[in-house]
Amino acid sequence: MLKKLVATFFVGALLFATGSSTVAQAMAISNGSACAKSGASTIVKVKGVSKTYICKINPAVTGATTPTWTLKTCLSYWAAAQNSQDSINQQRSLVKSMSEPDKTTYNKQLDGSQAQLDKVIAAIKANHCKVGL
Repeated sequence: MLKKLVATFFVGALLFATGSSTVAQAMAISNGSACAKSGASTIVKVKGVSKTYICKINPAVTGATTPTWTLKTCLSYWAAAQNSQDSINQQRSLVKSMSEPDKTTYNKQLDGSQAQLDKVIAAIKANHCKVGL
């Protein structure tokens, strides 16, 4: 009887320790946490929600040079925002060659587009790329 109790306790403790380390490992992966291999990916499930992290340099962190775990949504949303920024920049170069009043009109429209894009980039940084997410 005592042997069964000790064996049951040991197995229970082993399962608890294994489950706890898995949860601790999952909790340790977030934007900005260290990763070993650039390009690697992992899926972390927290409260029933799966998040995919990729070992890459977080584009929203100024001066970052080392790959860290970064949310996949951060990387994809950042790339889309950069495409929009490139488009605005290309349009600005075209507008430079225009004459007035078109030049002023289009520059105002591009300024409005830039202001909206700046808001989107701020939201991406705060909601998808922020260290600790």
